[in-house]
Amino acid sequence: MVRNLSLFFLIISFIFPAFADEYKSAYDRVMKTQTLRCGYKFYAPYFEKDANTGEFSGIFYDLTEELAKNAGLKVEWTEEVAFEDTFTGLKAKRYDALCSGMWPNVLRSKVGSFTIPIAYNVVTAWGRVDEKRFQNLKGINSPEVKVSTIDGAMEDVIAQTDFPLASRVSSPGLTPFTDNFVKISTKKADITFVESSLVRDYIAANPNTLKQLSPIPLRTFGVSIAVAKGEYELKEIFDVGLTELLNSGRVEVILQKYEKYPGSFMRVAKPYEIPR
Repeated sequence: MVRNLSLFFLIISFIFPAFADEYKSAYDRVMKTQTLRCGYKFYAPYFEKDANTGEFSGIFYDLTEELAKNAGLKVEWTEEVAFEDTFTGLKAKRYDALCSGMWPNVLRSKVGSFTIPIAYNVVTAWGRVDEKRFQNLKGINSPEVKVSTIDGAMEDVIAQTDFPLASRVSSPGLTPFTDNFVKISTKKADITFVESSLVRDYIAANPNTLKQLSPIPLRTFGVSIAVAKGEYELKEIFDVGLTELLNSGRVEVILQKYEKYPGSFMRVAKPYEIPR
């Protein structure tokens, strides 16, 4: 009897292999369910949550919802994700994409793929208002300097690659990014690396605390959506959808809606020019 049952299940596994792996790719699952499952990371103004209502908002919330509507899909905002866990969750198919925006770099490209950017950010160094060091970024690469970081976030990558001798004062991956600024304000750290819109929000709420230490760019990143490595078909849907939103002017409308500080987002140059 046991032998016959074993033979039966062996035959079934060959006839119905989909039982073991119903969806072979995120694209396959999205097409069959007509639902896009999005992971997200709270990072103003790209993705935010109203503390009173629990409603989501932000640049990538608006863009993703509009892209999905254009594609005839619905969006399921599945779970909050720490940056260092993003690609583990994508590989495990807990969600189909990180839809709240992410900066691509070569290390991340080894384990994930990225869509076209919808804008660019310039990352510079920020510290306390009374800080007189680092005006030309010299002196940062020293054990005496404490860099405030969130595990897996870009300031952590910059600290490790550009200033490996500096000490890192790290917080877990789901910690709000404002924690970096609090650590500097309270003198637990000296410096962090960030794009301007996020830190200016903090300064607006906490005047005379932080300043830009040097205008020298440490990185310039396109802001993209991340998918699992090899998900070329799903990436194509995002790329075409985002291109449509860029060319229709919808990206510009949404950027202006959330751009509190002029110049926070470097626009994507159009690949054409209309004759006048």
